[in-house]
Amino acid sequence: MSASTHSSSQATAVAPRRASPYLRAVALSSVAKAVALVLSGGAALVSARTVVDVVGVSGYALVTLVGTLPTFLTLTELGIRAAVLDAFADNDRERIRRTVVSAARALTCAGAAICGCGALTALSGVAASLLESASGPDLALCIVLVTALFGCSLPLSLGGAALAGLGRNHVAVLLQSGGTVLALIIVLLAAASKAPPAVFAVSGLIGQCMAGFTSLIVAGRTSGMPLLRTVLWPRRRLLGTRIIHLAGPMAVINATSAVAYGTDRIVLSKLTDATAVAVYSAGAQLYVPASALVAASALPLWSLFHQRRRDCSMIPRSQLLRLTACFAGGAVLIGAGLVTVGPAVASWMLHGRASVGPGLMAAFGALVLAHALNYPVGMWLSDAAGLRFQAVRAVIMTVVNLIASVALALVIGPAGPVLASAGAYFLCVTLPCYRKVFFPGVDDRECPAPMTGLVTPGRRG
Repeated sequence: MSASTHSSSQATAVAPRRASPYLRAVALSSVAKAVALVLSGGAALVSARTVVDVVGVSGYALVTLVGTLPTFLTLTELGIRAAVLDAFADNDRERIRRTVVSAARALTCAGAAICGCGALTALSGVAASLLESASGPDLALCIVLVTALFGCSLPLSLGGAALAGLGRNHVAVLLQSGGTVLALIIVLLAAASKAPPAVFAVSGLIGQCMAGFTSLIVAGRTSGMPLLRTVLWPRRRLLGTRIIHLAGPMAVINATSAVAYGTDRIVLSKLTDATAVAVYSAGAQLYVPASALVAASALPLWSLFHQRRRDCSMIPRSQLLRLTACFAGGAVLIGAGLVTVGPAVASWMLHGRASVGPGLMAAFGALVLAHALNYPVGMWLSDAAGLRFQAVRAVIMTVVNLIASVALALVIGPAGPVLASAGAYFLCVTLPCYRKVFFPGVDDRECPAPMTGLVTPGRRG
């Protein structure tokens, strides 16, 4: 056997194994997120019951109202976590250090602004006039404490991005679930000591801060860099670097997603009745963890694909299609679960006062599938040029989604905005990304631009 034939046979034997790092990383992250969802779901139920028992329904309303600020983390972190994740995936110590310095400074400033706004809102009495139904003697204290801890959590959130960039996203997810358990412990201790509502309101943020703190320690030890010290004290003499080229497009993507899906309830409230809004909200309660599971499964691909692009090592079409098929299959299973179990669970959440049909849950399943189909190619398009491409399509998707949501809400009710979201995302984001990856234009560069990632090295797109 000739040497060339021998090497060719070796390449053929090894080739089928190349997808295993991707599938292994996806599987680890999926399992970790599933465990986290079970823990967070159980903790949320126990916490809600405990808080109601101690401070009553009105106190629970106050706690949930001011304690839901962490849900806006994807907007307030300004897309900066994307730059940190990308830097750690690059494995360049100087770039990592400079990126962390710039990110920590930006998020510290954002956190300080949030703390100041919270204190001003609470002390001026504006919050009491805006939140009359939940106002009380503890409102000002709750807002001050929540905004202060939320501001502190912003720079600490870089720990999760660092671990994801290091290929340890499953560790970051498990540490977040540990923060959820810590929050439940705080709630139980506060209930035993008859603590005021402010303690219950900040329990989740304390757990989140501790998870971020621990993530920075673990990421620092893994990378051999003093990440915690750098984040907590980004000294002026330390040099930063430019991160807007990644953070800017990512911030646009996050903002458009929040607008596109956050307006569904507004559309329904304007065009239908309160029952339709309640039905939609109950279904969305089940969609959110399902969507989070798929998103967490895809995040490890960012780091792995970045390394491929950095080395100009192109991923074959078959591997990317295999990953897409895996995500699509998982999304179909999740959608089947939503349709099978979702109506009964969501109707139970509404105490049987409104019925959640399988049509609405099927629409949420279609939305999960639309996102799942895009995750592999979207993660391949995760450099600056690819993120800009996705950001422009996300803006177009938001406009199309809003127009279609209004039209479909009038025709089919609560399922209308969900189907509009799924269709708009598939047409405006998923299909263009597939075209960009599989059919690159003549102006796309061979390396390191990801759009030619499916082209054999040495050939032009």
